[in-house]
Amino acid sequence: MTKRCLIIIQICMFLIFTAGCWDRKELNERAIWLATGWDVGEKKNIQLSGQIVVPSNMQSQSGSSAGAKESFTISAEGKNVNDATQNLQEKLSRESFPGHRRVIFFGEEFAKLGVKHQIDAVTRGSDVSLRTDAFVVKGATALEALNLSDPLEKPPAVAAIKGHVQYGGRGDIALVNFLIAANSDGIRPSLPVVDITQIQTGKSSGGYNSSDDILKIAGLAVFNQDLKLVGYLNNVENRAFLWIKGLLKKLTITIPFDDGNASLILTKIKSEIEPKLGRDNKIIINVKLSGKGALLENNTNVDLNDPKNVHKMRRAFEKEENKRALKTIKKVQSKYGQDIFGFGDAIHLKYPHQWKELSKDWDKHFSEAEIIVKTNIEIRRIGMTGPSILLKESEIHK
Repeated sequence: MTKRCLIIIQICMFLIFTAGCWDRKELNERAIWLATGWDVGEKKNIQLSGQIVVPSNMQSQSGSSAGAKESFTISAEGKNVNDATQNLQEKLSRESFPGHRRVIFFGEEFAKLGVKHQIDAVTRGSDVSLRTDAFVVKGATALEALNLSDPLEKPPAVAAIKGHVQYGGRGDIALVNFLIAANSDGIRPSLPVVDITQIQTGKSSGGYNSSDDILKIAGLAVFNQDLKLVGYLNNVENRAFLWIKGLLKKLTITIPFDDGNASLILTKIKSEIEPKLGRDNKIIINVKLSGKGALLENNTNVDLNDPKNVHKMRRAFEKEENKRALKTIKKVQSKYGQDIFGFGDAIHLKYPHQWKELSKDWDKHFSEAEIIVKTNIEIRRIGMTGPSILLKESEIHK
């Protein structure tokens, strides 16, 4: 190898290890968005709001200065998202940067009018991650949600994300799932819901009870093919939906049993959807739900050391969840007529030729489909005792 070749190799290696981003911008030159809110503005314009962090005031080991805010909310209107962003930028001394955005809020009125012609900006920008949590704000605006504080989380938008994870829902794949459903014929979009509620925060200086408004998870928002909000499911129905979809991570079930009640926590939760087409393309959907868990509480006189009693309790849990799941499906079929469960996608996979015809009017076929739900629950652990330790021997039902 010649001396000339060695010099060229050394220069190349030097360039590789010393190369940098010549046009990079430091964080202190950017206004970093943590959350975005979309509402209806005047003359049907879009009102874009953002919760922006203040890096210098974020919690550190030494703590933040007294009264310093970790974030602030700013808002502006425009003909579309980018027009509103430009108008909002006029109020900021730093360049708007949504690359770290973690949550999107849609105000209820905005969701009812439809998000189809505004959501393009979410997918087109290369600097914004699609792994984002997203919510509809029930009975309020996104701006109202962004203006709330939270006693545990700072910045406050983080509370909605963490609360959704604890709920056992979709978390940061909510937006991705919404976009996938929006581009499919066999499933209709849905989003988790938050609403504004009060919590007691103690006594005020005047001696009266004081309270703060916070966000809480409040069910599921159902959208149609035009991406317009058509209605809601409550929290019980939402958990049934998540189980059917195979998205539920944990669930606590409480049932009346014998002369009391019992609670079971499920952590290994699965679902299976098996479609069948009968004569004249009659649609039958078999939904199989399964879960394994541990007994949390037994407020009955039943001795669970007896396997027969455990079996009876297991069947009671299965019956309750079967009823909840079927009731949820029937409500969506009759009230909304939107296949948020993805039954159409299951038919598409199994019967691709028949699906070509069914997909032309799938909402009608979904509403008329026969749904069969079967639930299988295993109680893996009953705890350290069979009956309650507070019961006398004569009170225990063997």
